[in-house]
Amino acid sequence: MVSDEIWKGLFTPESVAVVGASNNPGSWGGRITSNLLVSKNRPVYAVNPTATEIMGLPVYKKLTDIPDRIDLVAIAVRASLVAPTLRECIQKGVKSVLVIAGGFGETGEEGAKAEAEIVKIANSGGIRFIGPNTMGHLDTSSQMNSLSFIDSALPGPVALIAQSGNMGTRIMHNAMSQGIGFSKFVCCGNEASIRLEDYLEYFARDPETKVIMLYIEGLRDARRFLKVAREITAIKPVIAMKSGGTSNSARASRSHTGAIAGSDAVYSAAFKQSGVIRVEDDEELCDITIALLNQPLPRGKKVGILTMGGGLGVVAAECCENEGLEIAELDSVTLKKLDDMLPSRWSHGNPVDLVGSNVAHSADIMTTLWILLEDKNLDALISNTWFGRMDGRFRPGSEKDGAEKRKKDEESVRQFCLEVKKYGIPFFMVGSPPQSAADIYAYSLFHREGFSVFPQPRRAARTMRHLCWYQNYLETNK
Repeated sequence: MVSDEIWKGLFTPESVAVVGASNNPGSWGGRITSNLLVSKNRPVYAVNPTATEIMGLPVYKKLTDIPDRIDLVAIAVRASLVAPTLRECIQKGVKSVLVIAGGFGETGEEGAKAEAEIVKIANSGGIRFIGPNTMGHLDTSSQMNSLSFIDSALPGPVALIAQSGNMGTRIMHNAMSQGIGFSKFVCCGNEASIRLEDYLEYFARDPETKVIMLYIEGLRDARRFLKVAREITAIKPVIAMKSGGTSNSARASRSHTGAIAGSDAVYSAAFKQSGVIRVEDDEELCDITIALLNQPLPRGKKVGILTMGGGLGVVAAECCENEGLEIAELDSVTLKKLDDMLPSRWSHGNPVDLVGSNVAHSADIMTTLWILLEDKNLDALISNTWFGRMDGRFRPGSEKDGAEKRKKDEESVRQFCLEVKKYGIPFFMVGSPPQSAADIYAYSLFHREGFSVFPQPRRAARTMRHLCWYQNYLETNK
C-alpha cells in the first residue's frame, strides 16, 4: 500500500529537486527542469556537480546541500548514479522519488540485480518511486510536470497509466487533439517500487478523475489487478489498450519494461470479469473515452440511423449489425410524422434515408432529427451528417474574422448539443465527406460539448457496442 504522504509528494509536491538538472534543452534534466519551472507555486532546486547556474536557478552540487525540505526528487542521471542518489534522499528525509534512467530490469540479469539494489535502498528509507525506466508523470491541477515530451497538457477528467512513455505520448497527443483533457498521467516504467495496480487505486480515489485509461504490456500481479479493477469499474469506467499478445510483441515487451505479457485470451477474460473495457488501439481508446465522458449509457442495443443517402445508410446498418447491435423498428407515430414531411420515395423505415431531398439541405433536417430522438424504440441514434456543416459555418473563417466566427461556431454547437442531450440517448455523428476526417476544428467543437463525431460509421457502431457492454456489466453486477 502506498501512503497518502507518498502520493502527495509525487503528484502535489510543495518542493521539487532535479538531480541531473541541466541548461541543455535536449537533455532529460533540462526538459524536466524547464517543465517544472512553469508552476510558480513551488520552489525547484537544481542539483548538478559541475554547473553554477541552471535556468536562473542556483545550483547545488549534492542533494544534501539543499537547506530546505524536499517533497519530491526527480533523478535524471545515468543508472549507476541512482543508488547513491537514493542514499542522499534518505539522508534528506525524502519519501517520494522519480527515477528516469533505464538500464535496469528490462536489460537482463545484471540490470535486474541493479534494480533489486535500488529497491532495497529505497525500502530501507521508506521511499517509494516511479520507475525506473520511466518518462515521467504529471498532474494538471497542481502543474506538476516531470515529462520530457509534453510541455503542457489540456486539463480534464481523464487519468492515463501507461507502461510505455512513447505510447503514452501518442495517446495523450491523439486525445488532446480531440478535446480530451487529463487530470493525471504516469509512465510507470519497470514498476520496481510502485505498480500499475497502485496507480489504479490512487486514481480511483481522485475526485478530479472520471475515466481511467490504461496502456498495458503485462501485469505483475494479475490477481490484485482483477480485485482492484472490479471495485473501480463499478464507479468509474476503466478502458485498457493491451499489447504483447503475440510471441514477438511479448518478447519486445520483456525487453522494454520487463513485463511478462502472458496469454492474450486470459487477459481478455480477466478484463471482462472485472468490467474493464478492452480496445485495440489508441484511436478506439479515445473514441470510447469521449463517449463515456459525455454520452448516457444506452438502455439497450436498438439503433436508429439517419442518412442523407442510401449507400451510407446500408454501410451504417451493416456496421451496426456486425457489432452485435440491432436496427430498430420505428414507432408508428414516428413513421406517420416522417411520412407527412419527407418525399414519398423516402425509405419508410430504419435507416431513415432523406433521399437527397430538399430536406437534406434545409432547416427541416433538424425536425427529422427531433422526430427520431423522440422515438421510444431507439436506444441510440447514428446520423450520417454533421448538423449545420452543409453551409460550412463550423469551419474556421479567414484570418480577419476567424476569432469572431469561432465564437459563433462554438455557441451554435453548444446550443445544438444542449438540445440533443435533453433526449437522454447516445447520439453519434458521422462525417460523410472524406475530408471531414481531417477537420480537427469541427471535431474539437463537438467533442468539447460531449458529442462524438466519427469519420466513418464502423467507429460509431464499435463505440456503441462498448457502451452497451459496459451498461450490461453494471446491471448484472449490482
